[in-house]
Amino acid sequence: MKKVSLNRFYIFYASFALFSNVAHPITPTMFTNMGYPDYMFGVSFAAMAFAMFLASPFWGKTGDNIGHSKVFAITMPLYGIAQMCFGLSTTTFLTTLSRVCCGLFSAGTVVSSMAYVVNASNQENRGRYMSYYAAVNSIFSAFGYFVGGVLGNKSIFMVFVLQTGALFITGFLSYISIKDPERNNYLYSTASVNPFKAFIDMKKIMTATLVTFLIVVFLTSFATTAYDNAFNYYIKAALKLPSSYNGVIKAVIGIVSLVVNFTINIYIVNKTDTRKSIIIVLALCGISSMAVPFIQETMLFFAGNIVFFMFNAIYLPIQQVLVTKDQDMETSGIISGVFNSIRSVGMIFGALFAGFIYSKGNILPFIAASVAFILSSVISFINYKQYKN
Repeated sequence: MKKVSLNRFYIFYASFALFSNVAHPITPTMFTNMGYPDYMFGVSFAAMAFAMFLASPFWGKTGDNIGHSKVFAITMPLYGIAQMCFGLSTTTFLTTLSRVCCGLFSAGTVVSSMAYVVNASNQENRGRYMSYYAAVNSIFSAFGYFVGGVLGNKSIFMVFVLQTGALFITGFLSYISIKDPERNNYLYSTASVNPFKAFIDMKKIMTATLVTFLIVVFLTSFATTAYDNAFNYYIKAALKLPSSYNGVIKAVIGIVSLVVNFTINIYIVNKTDTRKSIIIVLALCGISSMAVPFIQETMLFFAGNIVFFMFNAIYLPIQQVLVTKDQDMETSGIISGVFNSIRSVGMIFGALFAGFIYSKGNILPFIAASVAFILSSVISFINYKQYKN
């Protein structure tokens, strides 16, 4: 029986977060086994992020019209099929094309899940529920890395079989189990979900302060993507470690992120001025990401990365709270789509930059991420002044 329930939704979102991430730790192994050039890890990720950029407003507007729970359930198995195609690809062209398909459908799941939390909460408790949302994503994404990394040591193909099957089952169960909060205008209209019209509708919510905020979103997404992509490839290509190491490290990071989201994040959202707090958090991201690549000893390198990812786990939930706290059910899909589109643009440039600059020096993506975080901290201060005035 369908019903509106955030607790039930979190269960399905946890399953999505877990199984959508099982293939990430084995991707560097796939690429090195097929003899792909170093920049392909950046190009393939950028292709997926570009598709997410194009599709996010479309899925956001579609969810506003037919219900975000439906979009969440329908796009999940489609993403699973696209991932299977990615796993079976044997050329750079097919790999890139399949990643585009992955981006088109994963955008729907990400946007609709965020909008569902907005619609099922209110302004008083939204900050807490967005922190829970981030915590579920952190811990189960990390567990997905762990499962994929360990299983990938035995069979890369089985990882994709597990992923596709689990996403199909999760999508079906969520479709029959959850529904959106009641609204008067859930009505499908072909014109209303036109992807070009979805971009035009973004004008309705744009202000100077929001544009400045979205610049920060772009910079932080660029920095995180550049760092994370380089980190995943660095472990395999530079340190010569198996995919299981990537999984174990991300699992530890996930546990740390879970603790952070249920403690520091909730405290920041409920007890501080979040627009002021994010300035400090982004500065700490910049400082920690600058220090890590200069650590030579392997265990200290991993410890330093855990510190960075701890700070990194704090800023995204704060951004999600800031961008959604004043939204209602009529605009939740649009604003979620805008937010995810701008994050996707950051992913595109971050992945491409990291992929191509890695061949010039394997620590350069880490340094670039640090610069972007410091710059985002400065612009966040400007944004804080805008809202204050």
